[in-house]
Amino acid sequence: ESMKFKTSSFFFFLLPDMDYCYRCNNKTYWAPINSSTCYRKTIYFLAWTDWFAIFLLLLSAFGVVLVLSVCVIFTKNLDTPVVKASGGLTVCYIILFSHFLIFLSTVFFIDVPTEFKCKTRQALFGISFTLCISCILIKSLKILLAFSFDPKLQNFLKCMYKPIPTVVTCTGIQVIICTFWLIFNTPFVNQNFSIPRAIILECNEGSIVAFGIMLGYIAALAFICFIFAFKGRKLPENYNEAKFITFGMLIYFIAWIVFIPVYATTFGKYLPAVEIIVVLISNYGIFCCTFLPKCYIIIYKQETNTKSAFLKMV
Repeated sequence: ESMKFKTSSFFFFLLPDMDYCYRCNNKTYWAPINSSTCYRKTIYFLAWTDWFAIFLLLLSAFGVVLVLSVCVIFTKNLDTPVVKASGGLTVCYIILFSHFLIFLSTVFFIDVPTEFKCKTRQALFGISFTLCISCILIKSLKILLAFSFDPKLQNFLKCMYKPIPTVVTCTGIQVIICTFWLIFNTPFVNQNFSIPRAIILECNEGSIVAFGIMLGYIAALAFICFIFAFKGRKLPENYNEAKFITFGMLIYFIAWIVFIPVYATTFGKYLPAVEIIVVLISNYGIFCCTFLPKCYIIIYKQETNTKSAFLKMV
């Protein structure tokens, strides 16, 4: 009578007409109880053909189309008060370019993870988002400075309002953070064997501390931006960009506060999808609050997009 091999392990198989078991290669194969065959483990990752990945890519592509459309609208209306009040075409181009890069960064979260993708996706997102927030911070300072009647506050804001050095410094700090991260504890491709019958290919962030510092730095800039924008929320209607900046920052904070516990409790091939979702929500939120109200005025409220109409609202 042959002996039955009883085990809860998935890594042993029983040869026919023999009373002992052999171990499968537990990294690439598995075997059910009393099986005489080893089966190759299924490799999982968020593939291009996955319906959810396609949906997220369509959202990213739509975001890119919106960015390009706004770029065209602002270029054609360069001399209007709405565009000038937004900081001019140069500032708007920089912000739009950063939004474009953020949407582009989501592509690196999909398909087979590689060393290049793992290293690029977080750095590209972090630097692009920092550039975006830095420019919006300067806009918030400018709006508050223009309508502040407190001499002490004005002096403080004048000292703070140095557009190019501020943007370069804020973005440069994030570049340094990401550079140290990539040099000393870089993200890498990891094979996750936590599921017995599968291998999950994923990007290991290398250093959770560095990842947290990168996100924390963005959050700190966003919080400062939120404070300045909140102080200027009651400005005249045509100049009240601060109100929309406040809404955009709130969307960002809500998205990332929800992201932290979800990210910590999620594993498997859909973990990158969680990151893509929060990136898209925060990027769409800031983009829509920053540019769509202006586009609405340019396209549908042309009578208010004049110098005389703006002066009447002050």
